Amino acid sequence: MATKRKYAYYIKGNKLAIIQREDALAGSNDDEYGMYKSPTESITDGLEIQYAYTPTYRINDIEDKSTALTGYDESSGLLKFTGSGLSTDAAITYIVIKGSERWNGLHKINTLNANYWIVETKYNGAAVTESGITAYTDISVLQDETFELDLSRYQVNAVVYYLKAKTAEDAGDFEKREFFMREFKRQLEKSTSALKRGPYIVQGFKEMT
Repeated sequence: MATKRKYAYYIKGNKLAIIQREDALAGSNDDEYGMYKSPTESITDGLEIQYAYTPTYRINDIEDKSTALTGYDESSGLLKFTGSGLSTDAAITYIVIKGSERWNGLHKINTLNANYWIVETKYNGAAVTESGITAYTDISVLQDETFELDLSRYQVNAVVYYLKAKTAEDAGDFEKREFFMREFKRQLEKSTSALKRGPYIVQGFKEMT
């Protein structure tokens, strides 16, 4: 008989954590029964999480990158990525770091030098040598309404209905507000249904003569 497991998650900063409900049948003590804590069992096939997010940046070309960073240091309270043969192209205004134990994510450029890049990220610590860092340099950052959001047609419709509902609410027309909120929720449901995996089967019928 399969063992049922119950999981939950929480978000802290830019990190998502999975927690598992303690089950007395799995060997927990009475004090911990029913509590959520770090998972105690290995899940061979993994856990699938479906989520949506609002992007703050976009990597335009993954081929525009540097793997020449060898670590990081401090420069007047700012983070300085060290390396050799680094680009000094003034068009690089933001970088996205991946493969670092600490600094993954978006950073705004302060200074470009062939041997180091100083970014606006605060850092006050010792020099650290770190290998395997990749810095993507062709980045578009969300700054105003011209930024392209990765939304489906259903999600776009949902936004429109939500704005109409808020406008009706401000005008005191609560009948219209309720109508638009129903349409807003219906579009979100359609967006979720569109995530269905697997083949869609269509049944045909023989033409009657």
